[in-house]
Amino acid sequence: MEEGTGQDAVMKFETKQLQELQQSRNELLSRVANLKKDLQDWRTKLDNQVKTYRTELGDLRTTLNQEVEQLRTEFQGLRSTLNQQLEATANLASVEDDDEGKA
Repeated sequence: MEEGTGQDAVMKFETKQLQELQQSRNELLSRVANLKKDLQDWRTKLDNQVKTYRTELGDLRTTLNQEVEQLRTEFQGLRSTLNQQLEATANLASVEDDDEGKA
């Protein structure tokens, strides 16, 4: 009879250990599932931020290109005006030189 009691005790001990191992396994699987979900959420959030930043950078690039083009146009206008003023000044100086030479 003692053998039966000893075997029962071993069975109970092994059953308890198996239950604890199963519970630990289930907890680990739950943690892994939560970590996977957190990672996926993080990736989604990061993807959205990257898309937003790319859009903002594209908008900034467009605005910058427009402003650079506007500055080029303004500088071309200024260059043209300056050249006209230089030509007019050169013509006046030439006329004055001619007048001095005749006098």
